[in-house]
Amino acid sequence: MKQHAYHDALTGLSNRRLFVESLQDRVARCQRYGDNCAVLFVDVDNLKAVNDEHGHSVGDALLVRLSEILKGHIRTSDVVARIGGDEFALLLDNLNGDQVADKIDFLLEQFRNENFVYDGKKLPFGASIGYCFVGPRDTTEGLMSRADAAMYRAKDGSR
Repeated sequence: MKQHAYHDALTGLSNRRLFVESLQDRVARCQRYGDNCAVLFVDVDNLKAVNDEHGHSVGDALLVRLSEILKGHIRTSDVVARIGGDEFALLLDNLNGDQVADKIDFLLEQFRNENFVYDGKKLPFGASIGYCFVGPRDTTEGLMSRADAAMYRAKDGSR
């Protein structure tokens, strides 16, 4: 029963509920011990177009593949979650700004290089990623809002 309450049925990743609980723990630890933690928000590009043109089962397959890429390129101490329809979030511990930027560049490159094919046609596979770091006075809600805003800035910058 706990599996259903804390995990996304499609991808098997943590869901929003477990992500928020994990973020609350990380915020408390960072503020108490001075650790650092980056919060990344990932939004799938063009999922609506894929769903509209090819059907939701193809869009679901794209989401599953993206979740596999994310899961395959994080450390066991990190958290990756599907927090909404085409939105994912990550918690990355003990990385500085350059390391987070490198991780984002690496993930975006993995997405660009993905050969996602349906009915003999390569479909677009991409995402926009924004991030922020936990600060001394941050709240869980504030961090999620800042990471979301950073993701939308990244999305607007890529258009």
